[in-house]
Amino acid sequence: MKKNNGDITIKQAIDDLLNTDIFKNISKRNDSKYARNLAIWLVRYIIVISSMKESLGIDLESVLLNIHGEKFKKILEITEKSFRNSLDDTDKYYSYT
Repeated sequence: MKKNNGDITIKQAIDDLLNTDIFKNISKRNDSKYARNLAIWLVRYIIVISSMKESLGIDLESVLLNIHGEKFKKILEITEKSFRNSLDDTDKYYSYT
């Protein structure tokens, strides 16, 4: 339920995330409990990261580097390579929808 100022509750954010196609697919591939726990974790993570941006006034990459340290660089390297390969091969890109 949206509040008068446009904000949504944490529960609504989690429910909205679970209703996306990617989370429906995650639920099918794993199970609904796993998908729900992942959605809860992601909403918490998003709140922490956005709060850090708001309070510290630093960009997203700096926030992530502060949270994850050097592991962030490795995560970025792996995901960039994976996403780039997925975009090059549209069949793989569309297989998770």
